[in-house]
Amino acid sequence: MKIEAEISKDYMDNKLQLSKLTTTPGLWIDGKIYWIQNGYEKLIPEHSISVHVKNIHKHSKIQYNEIFVRNHSSHKKSMKVVVLNHYARAFKEHVAFVSPTENVIYHSVDDQLYLVNGEHNKSAMEQRTVQPIWNVHTEHIWSNYLKGHLKYQPMAKGACVSIYSLNMEIPPQSTGFSRTWSINGTDKDELLDLNRILLKTSTSIS
Repeated sequence: MKIEAEISKDYMDNKLQLSKLTTTPGLWIDGKIYWIQNGYEKLIPEHSISVHVKNIHKHSKIQYNEIFVRNHSSHKKSMKVVVLNHYARAFKEHVAFVSPTENVIYHSVDDQLYLVNGEHNKSAMEQRTVQPIWNVHTEHIWSNYLKGHLKYQPMAKGACVSIYSLNMEIPPQSTGFSRTWSINGTDKDELLDLNRILLKTSTSIS
């Protein structure tokens, strides 16, 4: 019985880990996307840009990241912060969709719901889309790759990802700051309440 209990616990722990939404940020600059694969930092020497991502604990139901983009050059830089959200494994019950009225993205598996959002200098998501996961590292996520226009698709099922972008302009020798988050639970109203709090404040939620 003890062995069965341990196996059951390991199975549930693995299932919970696999059902956790993963966030991968990136930068679109001059027609090229640079994904921050390690999730923490990246140097882009050809554009004199460095990126640092800081994960901050705000609430047990919130995954929250602050993205600092440093412009080391003597010229203003225009770019887009691009945020990718996906599950570690594909669930056939998974549905991801854009909510234009609430300006958020939802991921749903069984009774579990994730709300995805972000902002830069109080400006909301500029573009948002949901795509098959196999489109991610291709030009198929874009309607215009050179201009950084994402191809809009409001819903997808199964092995899919959500992607959104935030416009960013950084003066010379300055740092741009963006925030991204995902909130999980079973009550949509609670997720929206937490989202509203995050939009209003950058302090911890008790």
